Amino acid sequence: METIFISGGLMVALLFFLSQSLAKGLGTVGGALKQIGLFILQKNPPGLVDIFDDKDGSGSRTWMNFGMLWFVFASLLGFLMGWHTYDPTALDSLASVGWSYDDGSSLSDATLNFLSIALLYGLIGSGMVATARNGNGRLASEGNASMVALLLSVILLATYILPFIFGFLDIDTETGVVATMLYSLETLAVGLLLVPVFINLLITAANRGDKELQTSVWFLLMGVAAYILSMIYMFFGELADATQMVWLAERVAYGWVPLALMFSVGYHVIPMAAKQPIWSASMRSASMFLLFITIPPFFMTDASASNFVTNLGAILLTLGVLPIFAASINLLMTAGSGLSNVVKKPGAMAATMAFLALPFFAIGGYFTAMDTFVGTGDLGTMGHVVNMGMMFTVGGLLVLAGVFTNYPNAIGRPLATPSTGTLATWMVLVGGVASTLIYLIGEFTANAVSATEVEDVVANNGGFYLTGAAMFYLVSIGAILSTMVVIRTGVSSTGRSLEIIEASDVSTYTLTTGSSTTIRDLIGRGVGVDTQLIVSETEANEGGSTIIGVDSTLHNDEVKEFPTTASTVMIEFVQYLTNTNQSVFQLFRSMDLDDSGKIDSREFLAALESSDIDALSSIEASELVAGMDLDGDGELNLPELDIAIAQIKRDHDIVASEEEE
Repeated sequence: METIFISGGLMVALLFFLSQSLAKGLGTVGGALKQIGLFILQKNPPGLVDIFDDKDGSGSRTWMNFGMLWFVFASLLGFLMGWHTYDPTALDSLASVGWSYDDGSSLSDATLNFLSIALLYGLIGSGMVATARNGNGRLASEGNASMVALLLSVILLATYILPFIFGFLDIDTETGVVATMLYSLETLAVGLLLVPVFINLLITAANRGDKELQTSVWFLLMGVAAYILSMIYMFFGELADATQMVWLAERVAYGWVPLALMFSVGYHVIPMAAKQPIWSASMRSASMFLLFITIPPFFMTDASASNFVTNLGAILLTLGVLPIFAASINLLMTAGSGLSNVVKKPGAMAATMAFLALPFFAIGGYFTAMDTFVGTGDLGTMGHVVNMGMMFTVGGLLVLAGVFTNYPNAIGRPLATPSTGTLATWMVLVGGVASTLIYLIGEFTANAVSATEVEDVVANNGGFYLTGAAMFYLVSIGAILSTMVVIRTGVSSTGRSLEIIEASDVSTYTLTTGSSTTIRDLIGRGVGVDTQLIVSETEANEGGSTIIGVDSTLHNDEVKEFPTTASTVMIEFVQYLTNTNQSVFQLFRSMDLDDSGKIDSREFLAALESSDIDALSSIEASELVAGMDLDGDGELNLPELDIAIAQIKRDHDIVASEEEE
């Protein structure tokens, strides 16, 4: 049996077991594993974890900081790579320090490695915030996450510094033994370092209680698990000289993992910003299922295998575009349903642009990947151009989407200078797409001239490479601007706090002597911390009823009143909840379609329509939500809904009907 069937089947089986465990849990075994995992995160290595900050959001913040730093380096190297393609002698001055570019392959490899590291940091860091929001608000160990982020960068830097040292020590590297050994050790070290990250994310997701596992968290966990397995496969495949195992590991590391992490950010940022549920559950399931059983059309290499394996691989490669199209269409439709909210936020715009561009890169990647896979080689290096363009454009935009959206959430501050973030987003998009198209035209020209086989004819495509390098410079500027926005967001002492300050429209409220009330009742009537309380006397009339003295200003425009129709429907709705014995927490979970922790008028109207209550108009639903909205943010949180329902139950003496009991 072919080695690739054994290794591929084992990997798919392990990922399937993980997906089932995420959906169903591990039963009584899960508690013991959780305790072991917490011990690993908080106590190992002894003393080192305690050095790092364990405040909420510190771990994900560290990962995103490193991600932006690596992204700047990668974009600058990408510009140098494009310029070196135009002028191979432009960097010859660095030969004096022992660096030789030759055909530029070393610079190209360094650019790809730096870019892969940047995407790994940025997308995982953003996913950590999503996982924490899906759990109890923080990672299982913020300090361990920060420690791993630092150690990972140290190891990656060491793999680039050590060859210089070996070169200066005149160690013979012509055979490539030292380089291969360093690369193998690097892959194993990276895979092992991501194990505590995976444990951290797994425990955080397990702390979600009764909440459903968000799609973004599922993609993140599956992506990190697949990356760990690919690094292990790559290490042992190199040792055993198992080329098929190494080929599979490369497809996972450069195909499954980047796409899974990109989908993770997209499925978190876009629905949250659009304030809409995911457009199609079936397309979501298709993108989740097909991604890990097909071959993505990016970073393909030649497959040395039998005809049967090659034909099967071609079929899986063809199917590999389906999860990309499914996720892209699903997220674009979700963004379109809440477009007015999306365009106001740089992170959501970046994510939407990324999934608008991804299908086009997938089409180009499919044709170039198929050309490489079957070994024809007619398209030359066009595949490399498409792959790098996809990583810089789509991957870069999703890194920006993550930091612009989740970095503020991690530190509790709004994004500094959103206009600069929007400008950086456009620069990355325009620079990435334009440079890719120009480079492709240059490569196509070179291939066309080469195919003529006419002697003494050389393609003059230097202008394409020069223009492409100039356009790619926009990506570098966009990366630098984005990093400046993140820095200002993190260190600005004048940043606005995200804490909601509850304000009230009620200026005065009158209480009568001898009457009793509660703070909850007062808040339910719109009283705030700055409301002036006035105590007045009570008067008794002949009928024995009590007249409560209330300040007349309370009945003017100080308190939000429900419309008559909305008030009647709300009373019926509370009666319906009481009859069906639904708790406020259960009601809130069923109404919160996007798991944002808030309910808007659209979600409230959908809940009313799903019951037996007469439906309101959208305007009446908005007025009803506004009447219960105590903090004035236009949405309802759980305490606000609880207060409103409790007030209606008290004021109208609502109890369960006998026929419903």
